[in-house]
Amino acid sequence: MHLSFAHLSDPHNPLTPNIKLKQILNKRLFGYLSWHRKRHLRHKPEILSALIDDIRTTAPDHIVISGDLVNIALPEEFTASRDWLKKVGAPQDVTVVPGNHDAYVPIPENQGIGHWKPWMVGDCENYIKFPFVRRRGPVAFVMLSTSTPTPLFSATGAIGKQQLKRLENILSNLRKLDLFRVVILHHPPEDHPTIHRKALQDRILFREVLARTGAELILHGHQHHSHFGSIPGPIGKIPVLGVPSASMVLNPIKGDEARWNFINVHRKKTNWLLSNHTRSLTEHGFKTFGKWQLAVPFPNISV
Repeated sequence: MHLSFAHLSDPHNPLTPNIKLKQILNKRLFGYLSWHRKRHLRHKPEILSALIDDIRTTAPDHIVISGDLVNIALPEEFTASRDWLKKVGAPQDVTVVPGNHDAYVPIPENQGIGHWKPWMVGDCENYIKFPFVRRRGPVAFVMLSTSTPTPLFSATGAIGKQQLKRLENILSNLRKLDLFRVVILHHPPEDHPTIHRKALQDRILFREVLARTGAELILHGHQHHSHFGSIPGPIGKIPVLGVPSASMVLNPIKGDEARWNFINVHRKKTNWLLSNHTRSLTEHGFKTFGKWQLAVPFPNISV
């Protein structure tokens, strides 16, 4: 049993043209000014396009995107990002969760993430509800939303009690089905290195759920740099893997240029074998930045 998949995050597609003044007379104004002052110099659509082309050369079985497809949550941004998603892949081949920029301000679902519905619903479901599950081969992708409108200068996220309760039931049930459980959310679940104003507010509650139910891998974005860590599970540590923005330009000082992870899951006789190739932007296109393998134990379903 085997599955390969690509993980990218924070594409930050460009702001759409012809923005009306009345649309940005709120928190959006500061995001609009930030985009035109510096962010448009750091997030380039041609880099994002090159990253997607690089993913295609590996022909993964699936693609997951962990949020921040837009910048200031204008309705026009969501329709433009829907068109971008169509280019990335068909809904059955691509799965998405929203990020904090996708909820920059409150916006009705039918003007916002509702445009991404085909890429954001569970197997055999026709409505958006988090968490949702997509099973592909030996892997179960468990997709959480941490996307919630926040005050000015805040980029925090929250899962909420209802999602956490449903998450615990889902992970407990999947634990019995001999599947490799991948939990995907936008905000990282650890206390560091994310600063307080950008952190996941209920990360402790999330970690308590995972400590009881377990999972085999957690993926996130949000931080705009690579991250490899872990949180406690019921039979050992659960690996946590984050990627930078998929549209970020080269930055020799910070080293947070565009990257994506090519992840392979193999079922062995005594454990899962998890392997990862990180592909990073260089002056000569995308190259392998690093690779590793990790033996992941089967869950003890008697616990």
